[in-house]
Amino acid sequence: MSFTTFSELEYVRPDLDAALEEGQKVIEGLKNAPDFETQLALYKAYEENECHWFTMQTVASIRNTGNTDDAFYEEEMKYFNSKVPSLMLQNKEIGEVILESPWRAEWEAAYGKLYLQGMEINKKLQSPAILEDSVADSNLRMAYSKAAAVASTEFRGETVNFYGLLKHMQSLDREERREAMIAWGDLYEKVSGELDAIYDQMIELRKGIAKKLGFDSFIDYIYLERGRYDYTAADVEKFREQVREVIVPVCQKLRDEQKKRLGIDTLNYYDESLIFPDGNPTPHGTKDEMVKIAQEMYRDMSKETGVFFDFMVEHDLFDLETRPGKRGGGYCTFLPDMKAPFIFSNFNGTSADVDVLTHEAGHAFAAFTAAKEVPSMNQVFSTSEIAEIHSMTMEHWAYPYMDGFFGDKADDYRYSHLMDAIMVIPYMCAVDEFQHRMFEGEFKDAKARRAIWHELEQTYMPWRQYDGHEFLAEGGFWMQKQHIFLFPFYYIDYALAQICAFNYYGMSKEEHDATWADYMRLCRCGGKFGYFDTLKYANLSNPFEEGTVKKIIESLLPELKLA
Repeated sequence: MSFTTFSELEYVRPDLDAALEEGQKVIEGLKNAPDFETQLALYKAYEENECHWFTMQTVASIRNTGNTDDAFYEEEMKYFNSKVPSLMLQNKEIGEVILESPWRAEWEAAYGKLYLQGMEINKKLQSPAILEDSVADSNLRMAYSKAAAVASTEFRGETVNFYGLLKHMQSLDREERREAMIAWGDLYEKVSGELDAIYDQMIELRKGIAKKLGFDSFIDYIYLERGRYDYTAADVEKFREQVREVIVPVCQKLRDEQKKRLGIDTLNYYDESLIFPDGNPTPHGTKDEMVKIAQEMYRDMSKETGVFFDFMVEHDLFDLETRPGKRGGGYCTFLPDMKAPFIFSNFNGTSADVDVLTHEAGHAFAAFTAAKEVPSMNQVFSTSEIAEIHSMTMEHWAYPYMDGFFGDKADDYRYSHLMDAIMVIPYMCAVDEFQHRMFEGEFKDAKARRAIWHELEQTYMPWRQYDGHEFLAEGGFWMQKQHIFLFPFYYIDYALAQICAFNYYGMSKEEHDATWADYMRLCRCGGKFGYFDTLKYANLSNPFEEGTVKKIIESLLPELKLA
């Protein structure tokens, strides 16, 4: 499908009932095919149709998250939410036919063993019994996104949302930072009843889905659903233990050094984001100017990245500026018909804006690259603990170019970015353990849930202080992490990936060209291999192995002036 820019891309609601009918014909054709070539042709036609309706769903989703008040796209998403579970069931049935094919060896040769393993697993994850629950879960996600997006408050004469308050929490004026945190915490407290109620429903619904599918717990279900075939929750706990033993003490030292730099007796939450007493490095220029700087950076970085970013700019595959009604956060998604990534974010005037142009662009570059290599668009993205290596490593590849964004503050940016990349890992682990505990026990009482979060903060972030803000101090901070609501059990993938990104970063300082070649191998392979096999293929250490975290983190300490 040809197109000029994303804004000009025509959205047409696909007939998903017709897609189901076509899918049924494919099933019958696969069953009666005389040879592998006939089966393959039928399946490729099915995939092409699947790519088309998924592209339209993605367009609707981007426009819905870009304006949650847009009634048309809200209804379109409800349409997809009501129909897609049936299509997923049909996809499972098609997979079962392929798995029973007398030409299974040919299928594995064409798509890889992992692709068929995914079909095997999918048999456990889809059932008519959960159709209505899947629709309800999708609608609850939309309800959460809308509730968080429309929340706003008055701060110093302007109407701001959660993201609008974050820039004030980096102000040089400590009182402004404090007031911004109070307003931010008050805003979460204001909507906490609604968010708690949504999460209560999500927990019960997700537990019910797992039970109906025959799993002992939602945790067992979600690990398979997230493609975690190589490791278990017990392995993740061992990783978190490495983080508690190795990274938390390093983070405590970094906070102590930060407190000294700022010249304060107590480092409160509203001080944490201010790394330097004369202010954090902030990027120069407008959104368009920063995109232009990024374009020059990617052209210089490599031929491949230059071609990629020129494509993004030519087709305007970005939605970067915050505005009322826009969903918070950022993401990279993919339009299969165009083999085109799309980057969504909320610029707020801080260095995080540049991080979008590296992190989300890392995802986009990997998708753009893999789409040319993999046999199926379903293999463009790997599992998230691999996919986040693409994005986080790109942040480090971009270090030499930060002068273009920050001028004489580029060194400050590089230090603060590396510091933050380490500092956030314990928080990621806290989010992960919080979710495990939510689904291992019964926490319908909102205060009990907040007490669990408070306990985890003491374990993973013992420096955290909220200057007497009661709601945040008792554990209300947990609900600001949208992954808990929208992408359950995703967040630990960032921590696992960051260790691997640090691994690449360290190797690149010794052998830049060889490490870039390894990184390109990682991007090109998409989701063709499992987690452990991908790490080996891309020349990366395994974060689960004892000693990996310690070795990699210790290599960074000189740069952070801790060794």
